[in-house]
Amino acid sequence: MSRKPDRTILIFMILAFAPMLVLSVIYYRVRVYKLLLIMMLLPALASVLTRIITKEGFKEMMILPRFKGNLKWYLAAYFATPFIAYFGAAVFFMIFPKSFSPLQSAFASEASVTSASELVHKLLLLIPIAIVVNPLMGIVQCFGEELGWRGYLLPKLARSYSPLPAAILTGAIWGLWHAPIIAIGYNYGSEHPVWGIIAMVIYSTVLGIIAGFLTYKTKSVWPAVLFHASLNGMDLWRPSFLFMSEKPNMFLGPDALGVIGGTGFVFIDLILIAIMRKWKSHSN
Repeated sequence: MSRKPDRTILIFMILAFAPMLVLSVIYYRVRVYKLLLIMMLLPALASVLTRIITKEGFKEMMILPRFKGNLKWYLAAYFATPFIAYFGAAVFFMIFPKSFSPLQSAFASEASVTSASELVHKLLLLIPIAIVVNPLMGIVQCFGEELGWRGYLLPKLARSYSPLPAAILTGAIWGLWHAPIIAIGYNYGSEHPVWGIIAMVIYSTVLGIIAGFLTYKTKSVWPAVLFHASLNGMDLWRPSFLFMSEKPNMFLGPDALGVIGGTGFVFIDLILIAIMRKWKSHSN
């Protein structure tokens, strides 16, 4: 540890968390989807306002893409993410095989699929297109989050702690930032709001290690943005939608939000933790 976190972190946290709480209350009353999109821009706005208030300027925002030597991380963030997520779904269905009922799924119903061959054909057409196109629809919103969490908070914490704890702490704070919207039922439902918040903090911490690693390796927020957008893009073709007839247990899976559904990301974390433990500073 080099020094205690400075006051800029506190200012950033206030500017990120307070509007999130206000907008969540408004969303609870009006349920307007556009408010969710605005919420995702709050961390970026908080980082910009903090830089203005503290007069620290706009250097080291990690906003440049830095493609040279980093193209593999961009490709991995964009294209490998769905396969990691579906690894967790496969684990879930191996544990709960009776939950695997693709011909009775919501997707099969909407697509008027009546046979296994027809289902496979439609999935082979849908999934490659979804992998390429869906993340593009959320790039702006994901940039709004990542510019704040990985572009501002992560490097701030990395100056006070070693890279791995900084990535873990950033992910946990990111998850806690979601608490107001999770408490009113987003992602995990409204029946168990406290457990939903805990699950979201764990989930965000798991993802935060990966996003932090990508940011450290490339010195840019963009691979983390692509990773985030690729995962969010799966909302339109999540495993429960494609392969289940009953309502999924969001705490378990098969979707990535669940403990079992997120298994693939946990495995990736174990690899990255072993690598990042050897790093001595955020410049590695």
